Amino acid sequence: MTEEKDPVANNRAEEISVTEVSDHVLKELSGLFGNRETVEIADEATDTDRLELTEEMPSDVTPSDVSLDVIEIVDGDDAVVQVFAGAHAIDPLLNGMADDAGTLIVIDDQLDSVVIVDDDRPDNSFEDRQRRSRRRERLKKVKWLKLAGAVIGLVAIVIALLASPIFAIRSVTLEGNVYTSPDAITAVQKTLKGASVFTVNTRKARELLLSDPWVSDVRITTRFPGKALVEIAERVPVIWYVGSDQKARIIDARGRVIAVLAGWPTKYLRVGGVGPTLEAGAVADDVYRAAAQLVLALPDELRPLVKSLEVSGGGELAMTLAGGTLVRFGPPNDLQNKLVAVVVLLRRQNPSTLAIIDVSTGEPTVQVR
Repeated sequence: MTEEKDPVANNRAEEISVTEVSDHVLKELSGLFGNRETVEIADEATDTDRLELTEEMPSDVTPSDVSLDVIEIVDGDDAVVQVFAGAHAIDPLLNGMADDAGTLIVIDDQLDSVVIVDDDRPDNSFEDRQRRSRRRERLKKVKWLKLAGAVIGLVAIVIALLASPIFAIRSVTLEGNVYTSPDAITAVQKTLKGASVFTVNTRKARELLLSDPWVSDVRITTRFPGKALVEIAERVPVIWYVGSDQKARIIDARGRVIAVLAGWPTKYLRVGGVGPTLEAGAVADDVYRAAAQLVLALPDELRPLVKSLEVSGGGELAMTLAGGTLVRFGPPNDLQNKLVAVVVLLRRQNPSTLAIIDVSTGEPTVQVR
């Protein structure tokens, strides 16, 4: 429905804004119409917010020839074009506009208006914004791809430089190895030599050495430009026992079997009896670990008097002195307090007069010869 336009509102419409209407239509509107009628070109979904403008009547048309009406053309952008036109030219104009594809013409005689609805004309500004937005997205993706490629290339160059033979290890120095297997040492040297000081696999070399039962800890450091230092901490033998295969098992302070020998060693205290048949690297029973810790805890005044240790079938621990005195410790618990009681007793009495010292209950009892 078209509302009447008052003169004040018509005078304010100074700017001509004709969009989405063909040039020949505007020409016919301005030159042929004389009556003031209303033509609205609108989107089916809206008929609000109209912009009015008034175009002056052409010079070749006189007021006596035509009566003037106002035609309002409302396009899809809700803009209204107000022009002067003659009523006798409405039909030809509308017929020409109706020939355009996508144009629907509605004539309302009661309201004295013509409404032309055209919803088939695209919004060029919207498409431009869409194209610019897609272009920005493409540029942003290209930018990030270039940045990622530069970073990857830089990392590859750095890795290639660090792995270069210029920084290869040419000298390997070992410290602390006495009983370590020569095969393990050779394998470590092959792993280290020729590798870059920056990318050498020191973890693999360390694991190779730790697989040797004699080795308790390893530290490997590289020195620029081509050196490596391998520091080895070996286990300390404390006691030994004979297995059922008649081979000697050497035990460290933690009860680990560090070597299996065909002969019998003389540098370490022997645990009497027959023990379990274990391979190198295995861990012996708790009683053997307690025996090794007891030996390490012997004071200097008592160590020369100890001849051997014994482990009974029930897992009890005993010690034989050089003079033949037997010291019974019982179960391998609270050994430190039991050993202190034995040391105090031997300081007060001559060991040669004592046959048995029993501290298995925590309170020392003696049996003289």
